Amino acid sequence: MKLNIEQKTTYYILCPSKLSTGGPKHLHQLGSELKNLGKKVFMHYYPSNQENPVHNNYKNYNLSYTDEIEDLDKNVLVVPEVYDSILVSKKYKNIQKVLFWMSLDFFFLSHFQEKHSKFVRSVIKIPFHFIRFFNEITANRFGNLSLVKYLKVIYLNFPFSNLFKIKDFKVNLAQSQYQHEVLNSKGVETHFLNDFIRKEFFEAAKKISIKKKENIICYNPAKSSSFMKKIIDTNPNIKFLPLQNYNMNQVIEILSKSKIYIDFGFHPGVDGLPRESAILKNCVLTNKEGSAFYQKAVPINEKYKFEEKKENLIKITETINNIFTNFEDELKNFETYVSGLEEEELKFKQRVLKIFNK
Repeated sequence: MKLNIEQKTTYYILCPSKLSTGGPKHLHQLGSELKNLGKKVFMHYYPSNQENPVHNNYKNYNLSYTDEIEDLDKNVLVVPEVYDSILVSKKYKNIQKVLFWMSLDFFFLSHFQEKHSKFVRSVIKIPFHFIRFFNEITANRFGNLSLVKYLKVIYLNFPFSNLFKIKDFKVNLAQSQYQHEVLNSKGVETHFLNDFIRKEFFEAAKKISIKKKENIICYNPAKSSSFMKKIIDTNPNIKFLPLQNYNMNQVIEILSKSKIYIDFGFHPGVDGLPRESAILKNCVLTNKEGSAFYQKAVPINEKYKFEEKKENLIKITETINNIFTNFEDELKNFETYVSGLEEEELKFKQRVLKIFNK
């Protein structure tokens, strides 16, 4: 399906108030590019009763926002896939709706949390508790068994039409190959629309001295699985630095010094930190969950991807030590990956033009 775009079409983008994560960043990138194309575009933050709803990280986009949406069929409403955004969009009956799948996993999680009562959630989670307990006593024999992964198995056994009215949305966008392939398997046609890493990271990379890099491993505790703790416990002599509660400039400073970034999370989309780390001359290790399973989504050498199993802890430690010892040679294996990241902004602009132009 294509949008019916007119000269007077107004674009509205739903976005959570005062939240700084990959999803809102991508939504602001889209708003900014539509504005650059001469479109009339407004952010619509929810809940709408928030004072100063724009997060500080996104004020530099200089996007107008409004509490009112003109519900006309010539206009377009972009809706992130989280369930509370879908609920907000239901009140508008005439506007053309675009569902932006930036994180398939967060859709499952948000639907589970918002749609069901506490009692129903507890009943659904009973098998998960037993499975997780068995997995723990067998030292992760079955790999990462997070709640998100458990919910994914449940949700993917039902048609999406049972979860919400997918036909209410004229166009579906997918942020990564992961969302694209899973959604297509459920009969949902998508257009691919990537995000991109800000120019500040590329500019900082030009100033990095490889010789001054330190034997530091960075990771994101907010998205890491329990297996990450096992990696840390297995390597007590290595400095692991959690990237949490830092602003962009602080993240750049830290990643400019470290040598490795490890991401053993559930990879709901193509996450920003692994890409930012690679740009700032880090070797990147991941598991094989979510988008990291797809080589087109996370195109790093397979020797840097590991299943979350106990027997792989030794291999991971060996890989870490090899990177520390032969850092410059190992870093060369990420040059193609970084070259691809340099092209992301241009591809994003081309895709926005194709999807949203007349």
